[in-house]
Amino acid sequence: MLPPAPAKRTDDFVNHQLQELPLSMKYRETETHFYMDFHSHEGYEIYFFEEGSGYFLIDDHLYPLEGRDLILISPHESHKSSPKLESPSTRSVLHFLPELLDDRSRDYLLEIFSLSLGHRHVRLSEERLTRFYYLLDRLHEDYTARSGDQLMAIRIYMSELLLELRRCWYSESVTETQAADRRNVNPKVEHAIKYISNHFAENLTLELIAQELYLNQYYLCHLFKKTLGITITEFILQTRIHHARRMLMHTDMPISEIAGKTGFNSFSYFGQTFKTITGATPRDYRKKHQKLSE
Repeated sequence: MLPPAPAKRTDDFVNHQLQELPLSMKYRETETHFYMDFHSHEGYEIYFFEEGSGYFLIDDHLYPLEGRDLILISPHESHKSSPKLESPSTRSVLHFLPELLDDRSRDYLLEIFSLSLGHRHVRLSEERLTRFYYLLDRLHEDYTARSGDQLMAIRIYMSELLLELRRCWYSESVTETQAADRRNVNPKVEHAIKYISNHFAENLTLELIAQELYLNQYYLCHLFKKTLGITITEFILQTRIHHARRMLMHTDMPISEIAGKTGFNSFSYFGQTFKTITGATPRDYRKKHQKLSE
């Protein structure tokens, strides 16, 4: 069974926008029916979950989401958000390239994105939230205008926002907040995610994963879908294709070999799945991204 193809592929959309301006911004968007594919893209990402609840996945690390939560994603890290659909969720998302920042302060401001995955999630205090909203609002005003002095203002406000986040991340209260949040993550779901991420190249079956977790297959399926909004089979395929994309972009390995190394026993099924998820054949995908890197 092939996973559903998203109506708009998030990575392609973000990469296209970043070619026009080194910043892409979604501002306080509220949605009741939200789907994000498991994806990665150029540039850094600041994901601010303002209202609602759900989960956020970076590689094999699962975070619980509540209002005022902020998550940092580095370039080419596979990730996916999964808000609970019973109530609306509101979020703001910033994607940006490092060249948006001044050379002299760039490494300092981007240091927080190099933290381990266990330390990329924080819940903003009311005091910091007020300051964050001020900078986010100013940034959005100038981002919408996008001309003349606004481009300089975008660089300034973005630097100020990153400086504020750096202060937040290195404050004494951050560790306590993260430790409390981790208790809301279902360990069985996270175990399943880590197991799939470590064994995606093998012949994975639902029965095998359920045995590894000492769970009933049907209960595991229900728990996984409820948490991430996709089935285990869909997650396995998306994980395999994500790794295949990386190999196509960064190696000269034959496509048939890539198919085998990402867990596909059938080359034709690999091609069919790859096109369903990415919108392109493996060969066309490699040509496109090799051309972009020249």
